[in-house]
Amino acid sequence: MKKLPRDAEASNVLVGEVDFLDAPFVAFVRLQQAVMLGSLTEVPVPTRFLFILLGPKGKAKSYHEIGRAIATLMSDEVFHDIAYKAKDRQDLLAGIDEFLDEVIVLPPGEWDPTIRIEPPKSLPSSDKRKNMYAGGESQMNGDTPHDGGHGGGGHATGEELKKTGRYKSLNNRVRR
Repeated sequence: MKKLPRDAEASNVLVGEVDFLDAPFVAFVRLQQAVMLGSLTEVPVPTRFLFILLGPKGKAKSYHEIGRAIATLMSDEVFHDIAYKAKDRQDLLAGIDEFLDEVIVLPPGEWDPTIRIEPPKSLPSSDKRKNMYAGGESQMNGDTPHDGGHGGGGHATGEELKKTGRYKSLNNRVRR
């Protein structure tokens, strides 16, 4: 608890198999106010987001992997900001697309761990990613910036993004 910020909030990812469903049920919930959910979290931190996936028996490994992917998304500061501001499913999907545009994936079957892969020449700047979704002009569907819970919001858009045109195209993609 000493290492957590005072305003820390939790995201809970719950997946499982049930025998009464024929098709998977998925819900991504953003609570208006973070609330304590008993002993659901390992530490006493209020929960803001819940991801729930229940599906028919026989696909527990797949459900677990989907849960891992969602947890990874929620640990990304830029996607987390998008999740706070999203007005609908399209905003979340645009946030996932943005995350996937920046992530580097190594397929387990094709990667030889005995061969060291050189790091990229330059790492993508998370500040640039944050700035794309912060500030007045770039709010999804006209939403106001989130300013609590995780220390985000209120950044100005960098001049370098305006010159490339990328800022505008991502903004338009999010507003779809």
